[in-house]
Amino acid sequence: MIDLAFKNIKRRKTRTFLTTLGIVIGIAAIVALGSFAEGINSMVNEQLVMFAGKVLVMQSGLSMMSFQASDVTPEQIEMLRDMSGVEKVVPMIFVVPPFGPAAGGIPQWQMIGIDIEDADVFIDDSIKTYEGRRFERGESEVALIGNTVSDNLDLMVGDYWEYKDKSFEVVGVLEDTSISDVDTGIIVPLEDLKEALKTDSYQMAYVVLDDPDYAEDFAEEVEDTDDSLMAITSKDMTRQISGILDQINLFTFGIGLIAAFVGGLGVLNTMIMAVMERKKEIGVMKAIGGTRKFVLMQIVTESSMLSLLGGVIGLILGSIASVGLGMVTGGLISGLVTPQLAIGSLAFAFILGFLGGLYPAWKAARVDPVEALRG
Repeated sequence: MIDLAFKNIKRRKTRTFLTTLGIVIGIAAIVALGSFAEGINSMVNEQLVMFAGKVLVMQSGLSMMSFQASDVTPEQIEMLRDMSGVEKVVPMIFVVPPFGPAAGGIPQWQMIGIDIEDADVFIDDSIKTYEGRRFERGESEVALIGNTVSDNLDLMVGDYWEYKDKSFEVVGVLEDTSISDVDTGIIVPLEDLKEALKTDSYQMAYVVLDDPDYAEDFAEEVEDTDDSLMAITSKDMTRQISGILDQINLFTFGIGLIAAFVGGLGVLNTMIMAVMERKKEIGVMKAIGGTRKFVLMQIVTESSMLSLLGGVIGLILGSIASVGLGMVTGGLISGLVTPQLAIGSLAFAFILGFLGGLYPAWKAARVDPVEALRG
């Protein structure tokens, strides 16, 4: 039955191509968008592990995406240090180059200024060096760089990173972590970066608490004490990211509905045409003993295989697009095609073909062999 289905599919190559094209585009879009959502989810989960038990404090009225505009003063840092339940306050500065079409796309690096003695708050002991070493107490104008930025900028241990009037020697390259801030980061001593930027302020601060369970209450206390500050806990980050992922998933669902309509309609039209063209052939099949069930299964098998073929090609193209996303973003965001996404996409394509072939199969099963042979 499967061999016969393959032969029938290959009969009309142009029609087969046009029918599968709709399935291919739909499945490729679903896989690409789905992998994008999975990639973001994986990246966020990694960062949430690093963020667990800490509170991020920045200027209020800004989103996480606009943190560069944040301004936290030294006085506010001291206020945080004086609050009860605080183990450590780690001020930080981030420098992200301009990006967009005019600046050549998405940035491939970001500078992160942090006190050397507190660097383990951002890059803990679980993050190993691929080459070189970590920071040593008291040194200056040195840099630890992420694996991705090392590849993007072709920087290795012993090379120098020039920024404004500062020259930072690369002393270590970190292993790949799947945490975008680390993998694309050029981590330098905080005071050196402040001197380069000629600023006394910070953009944010990580607050490490004696009791991680106190995070929600502490965040509320910070905002009550100084309404110009915003305190973000891991739960807040989870809520924000969940909202973004929900929008992506809703968009993916919409693409799936369009793919179902276009692809299913294409399969339905193709199989109806095939049944009409092969009416005499179906009549002969039934005349020599082919049952209605056999004819019905034959047509449904053809439509399912036709759609599954489009699904396989769409999965391949969607996976390529997923890899391309990582290349275009310089590793900042990478798509992730999970087994569940791949199997789900192929199952979706198969079901489209199966449903699209039911009506033509029913029509074929009802063909009268005598009338078909006369015609």
